[in-house]
Amino acid sequence: MLKVKNLYKSFADRIVINGVSFSLEDGDIVGLVGPSGVGKSVLLKLLAKVIEPDDGEVVRMSGPVGRRMETYSVGFLFQESALFDSMTTLDNVSFPLLSSADNKNKISVPEAQDRAYKILTEVGLARAYDKLPGELSGGMRRRAGIARALVNHPELVLLDDPTGGLDPVAASVIMDLIAKLHAMYNPTIILVSHDIRRLLPRVNRVFGLFNGKIACDCAPGKLVDDAPEAVVKFLATRYDFGKQDSHDLQMMEQD
Repeated sequence: MLKVKNLYKSFADRIVINGVSFSLEDGDIVGLVGPSGVGKSVLLKLLAKVIEPDDGEVVRMSGPVGRRMETYSVGFLFQESALFDSMTTLDNVSFPLLSSADNKNKISVPEAQDRAYKILTEVGLARAYDKLPGELSGGMRRRAGIARALVNHPELVLLDDPTGGLDPVAASVIMDLIAKLHAMYNPTIILVSHDIRRLLPRVNRVFGLFNGKIACDCAPGKLVDDAPEAVVKFLATRYDFGKQDSHDLQMMEQD
């Protein structure tokens, strides 16, 4: 279990994350939604320890007695994938296995490349292993980014808008791929997306981030009933809730 306790983060005089608390069970796949610029990417960076909070903590509780662990393994898909332009797809994906911070078990280059090639096969990029990012389509770059985020089988996977800017077909492929990899590896996943229609059927919880706070923590099928009105109105601009009730949403989850 991952426990987030009273996280705060400000930039200059603007409070972006304002006392955020929640718990994630192992294997959860959570959709994080909210208006643009509200701090969703900042929250992911805090969870990944890319940036430090002004206050609060993120800890992993491990084992039946709930032993606290200050560190935990993280895979991160940044917006637009953020691949290294001068590296091949294979080298990009194997990079986390060889970096000094992550290579605690002293994995050799051949072993890292073997593991990278295996997950590239799983995301359908085996034939593109030697291509540079500039030679890949947008959807292929996202798949490579997801492979890199998962290659070291992290406990927590953070996916920042993996379908942003993609056409509907490519976006559906990416969402299906995330569901497939979650079933295979069972990491805890937080998925930021504005693509509500494709997001809701693939997550078991939805967090709404509004005004720096978690405004709702609901199962997708309970959003209409349990989420605050402001959250439902926001989601309705991206998904037609108008004539649907929670039963319809529960049925949609099973489609």
